[in-house]
Parts: sequence; structure tokens; C-alpha cells
Amino acid sequence: MHHHKTVLSQFTTSGHIFRLALPVIVGQISKTFVQVVDSIFIGRLGTLQLGAVALVTTLAWAILTIADGFSVGLTASIARMTGAKMPGEAGLFFRTGISTMGILGILIAPVAILLTGSLFSAINMPTDLYGYGSDYMTHYLLFLPSVFLFSALEASFRGSGDTRTPMLVGLLLNVVNILLDWIMIYGKFGFPALGVRGAALATGISFTTGSILLYALSRRRPWGMRIRGPAPGRGSSLSLLPPVFSLSHLGRIVKISLPASGEQLTMSISQLILMAIAVNPLGSAHVASFHIVMRLASLSFMPGFGFAIAAATLSGQNLGSGRPERAGRLVWHSVFYCALVMAVISVCYFAFPRALVGLFSPDHALQVLSRLPMRVYALFALFLAPTMVLGGGLRGAGDTKFPMIYMMLSRFLVRLPLGWLLSIRMGLGLAGVWVAMCSDFFIRAVLLAIHTLRGRWKTKII
Repeated sequence: MHHHKTVLSQFTTSGHIFRLALPVIVGQISKTFVQVVDSIFIGRLGTLQLGAVALVTTLAWAILTIADGFSVGLTASIARMTGAKMPGEAGLFFRTGISTMGILGILIAPVAILLTGSLFSAINMPTDLYGYGSDYMTHYLLFLPSVFLFSALEASFRGSGDTRTPMLVGLLLNVVNILLDWIMIYGKFGFPALGVRGAALATGISFTTGSILLYALSRRRPWGMRIRGPAPGRGSSLSLLPPVFSLSHLGRIVKISLPASGEQLTMSISQLILMAIAVNPLGSAHVASFHIVMRLASLSFMPGFGFAIAAATLSGQNLGSGRPERAGRLVWHSVFYCALVMAVISVCYFAFPRALVGLFSPDHALQVLSRLPMRVYALFALFLAPTMVLGGGLRGAGDTKFPMIYMMLSRFLVRLPLGWLLSIRMGLGLAGVWVAMCSDFFIRAVLLAIHTLRGRWKTKII
């Protein structure tokens, strides 16, 4: 009887994890597919256009780390309040979060546009990519407030345990982007052919559409409603709306988010440095090749994102309801399932590198150049499962400081020096860059596993 209960419990646990993870995986694939589709369409324009967009998307990622880091704190805060059955508090976190993200997007966009030329110089961008890069980045940044809002709205739904709604909106966003890419890049239905500018506009319009939809749907959730309640004071007959913004709640989100933002910023800045010292000096074709392999790798990251969000949500909710041991168990189960999925993807990537690269560019030389880096990544991609999922579990618990420290150590002491040494000094090129990146994955996986097993994160107070 005990054996049957254990098996039933395992099935229930697995079902809970997959119910949270699968919609996130599909939603993240659809979100990432926006960039993948842009790359596929732009790859048909030429290698220079593809290389320029490659570097701009890496720069844009650095800017988006602000939204990504803030979203970690927002998810953890709403998850904890949801677990504690406090929808009013969850709602105040939600309103504070989206207000903050909208304002930040409005303030950052014009500054980033003004600094575009300086940013290109800082990352050692090949001069033949400047024109296309500037055109794409300027028009993409016009929609930065929408992209920031979309990130905060997604985080709010996921913190409440609803990963299905962001998935469905993400799929719709993708359909809009594909259609607009085709129309605006190539000039269909009477529109002018805008090239890389059309890709940026299509992406921005898609995220604006997604943000509007998610906000409208949030109004139907208990944490998204502003329901009148009694005013403070004995016998008061007044009925007041809850506040739109709370400075104390913002402080609690920021307390969790700062280390997460630091981690995200470390990721993006170190990637920019890696490209500046180990990829860009190889030339425009190598930049385009690196971008293609990164886009394919980013699709394989999606199971990691999905199971990391599941681990974060389950960790936060179980700690909020006073069940720390169950939180730890669910995090490790999430790692196991993620590793299984990523193993299947790795086999496909190792077996069919040229066919996959060919989706992005018909250039035979570019396909040959990308084959070995693809196989190097496929061999080591499995280490991303514990790296991403254990980090997600810790963030969901509000323990964001140590993932940031481990990120900084592995990026700056392993990825960057090893990438330069193997690519430039030893002449291994892009294959050397990917060996360095995969070494970083392995080191972080070990550090995060040790930290998780120690269990101190289970007593973290938000």
C-alpha cells in the first residue's frame, strides 16, 4: 500500500511540474522564435545584415537584463503571496511591478538611442555592420516600454501559478511577428521593403500587442483586480480602491531583484566582452555564424527556462505555505525532467548541424563554418539543466545573491579568459569560443548543486 502511495505521489509531482513547465517552454519558444524568425528572414538579405542584427540583439539583451532581473523579484513575491493565500498583497505587488517597468522603459529608451554609436564602438563592431545595426537598434528601442511591460506581465502570471495564459499570448505574438516580418522586411501588400528596419518594427508591434492582451487578461484575475474595500477606521462607511503603487512593495521586489539583475547583467556584459575579444576580431562571417548557433542554442535553452520557472513557482509557493522539504524535492525533480528533454535535443543538434544552420542562411560557407561549433555545444548542453533549473529554484525562494556570485565567478574567471585563449591565441576560432562557454555551464552546475544541497535557501525570508 505504501509503495502504491509513493508511485501515485510521484505521478502527481511529475504532473504538477509538467503542467507548469510545458506552457512556459512553449511560451518561451514562441518568444524566442520571434528572434529566430527575424534571423531567418534577415539571413535571406545577406551575411552583413545578419551579422549586424546579431550584435544588436546581444546589446539589446544587456538592456533587457533590467526587466528580466526585476521580473525574478516580481515572480517570487507574487508566488509567495499566492502560496500564503493573500491575493490583495499579490495584487499590490503586481500593480507596483508593471508601473515600475513601464516608467523604466520610457526613461531608458531615448538614452540608449543616443548612445547607440558609442555602444557599437565599445563592443568592437566591424565597421561594415554599423549602418544596418543602427537602423535595427533605433527602431527596436522605440518599443522598449512594451517589451519591459510584457516581461513584468508574464512574471506576474507565472508567479500566480498560471503559465498557460502567457503561453497562449506568446503564440499569438509569434503569429503577428511572422506575418509582419514577411510584409515589412520584403515589402508585401503595397508596403515598402524596409529590410532590417522592418524586422525591428515587426518585433516591437508584436510585443505591444502581447502586452495589451496580457494586461486585459490580468484584470480578470484576483490579483489583477482593484476591488473596493472598507476605509480604515471604526464604523467607516467609506469604500476605497486599493493603491496602484507601494514604495514598500517596490523595495521588497528590488531587494530580491538586485542580485538577479546583477546576474543577468553579468551574463549580458560578459557575452558582449566575449564577442568583442574572441568573435568580432574573426570577421563578419564569423559574427553571423556565431549568431546562428546562438539562435539554435537559445531554442534548446527553452526546456531549461520552462523547468526553471516551474522550480521557481513551486519553490516559492511551497515555502510560502510552510513546506520547505517538498520545495526541495520538487526542484530536484524539475532538474531530472529538464535533463531528459535536453538530452534528446542535444542528439538532434549533434546529428543534423548543417541542416539546422541551413534554415537561417543558404550560404554554404556559413553552414560549414557553423557545423563544428554546433557539435561542441550539443556535447555539453546537458549541463545547462542543473545550471538553469537549480538557479530557478533558488530565485523562487528569494535566494538570488548566490546565483549571481556563481555567475560572476564562472563568466569572468572561466568563459572570458578561456574563450580568448582558445579562439584567438590557439587559433581554434568559434569552436574554441563554444568550448569556453560550455566549460562555464559545467562549473556553474557544480556550484549550484552544492549550494542547493546545503539547504539554507529553504529558510530565506521575503
